[in-house]
Amino acid sequence: MSNELELVLVIALGEVLPAIVFLYAAYWSFEIRRALVGRIYRRQAAWLGILAINLAAVVFITYSTNIEVEYLISLYYAVLFLVVFAYIDSVIPVARRSDPLLRGILHWGTLRYFLWFDAFLLGVLNVGIPGVIPPSFASGSSLVANLSWFVVASILFGFSGVAVYIGARRSRDMVLRSSLKWLGAILLITLATFVVDTTESLLIPTMTNFQFFYTYDALPSGVLYILMAYSFYRSARALSSLGRIQDES
Repeated sequence: MSNELELVLVIALGEVLPAIVFLYAAYWSFEIRRALVGRIYRRQAAWLGILAINLAAVVFITYSTNIEVEYLISLYYAVLFLVVFAYIDSVIPVARRSDPLLRGILHWGTLRYFLWFDAFLLGVLNVGIPGVIPPSFASGSSLVANLSWFVVASILFGFSGVAVYIGARRSRDMVLRSSLKWLGAILLITLATFVVDTTESLLIPTMTNFQFFYTYDALPSGVLYILMAYSFYRSARALSSLGRIQDES
């Protein structure tokens, strides 16, 4: 197989296919939102669609060899992580209110402040401080920077994923419960992508991120992106049956 054909295959499986599934999930999120009446459900569907579109873009803009472009990508990620956590922070109270016993979720009232700090720290590590901390996504960034970013990101998405899943299990709103379970899966799959990407960067330390991304070694990340996109679709679909949308079309 020629190098050009291999590159096309890697791009198709690692970028194009995940992006298509993300966009499909976004399409159904917005279509489902049109058929919903409850404000909570409409808001949930809208945010799922918005995040799915952003993640479809992320699949294509992950790496670059241009320093300025790389910095803008790092800044984009930093803002995206803050937006994602802001959404999670708004979902947890809704899940708690749908619990008949109104039980607290991992002491969220206190934990959320720690995780907000963690989210801002993740943004700082992502963008970097000139002369002090190199951007964690930048080509050739240090091992310490990458590992620090991994630990901070794992804390944010790990605790958030577990909290959303606990809220889903306790909720008696069956529609919201199913949607939140898939949202928890999204967060935990995101955590898994961090584990895979960090492990691969440690196993092949001589490659820059850009060089590594366009190889077969990067395909496991593409598979996880596809699973994440599918979870977005299932989380949106749980808010309403597809038959109801088709009937109203």
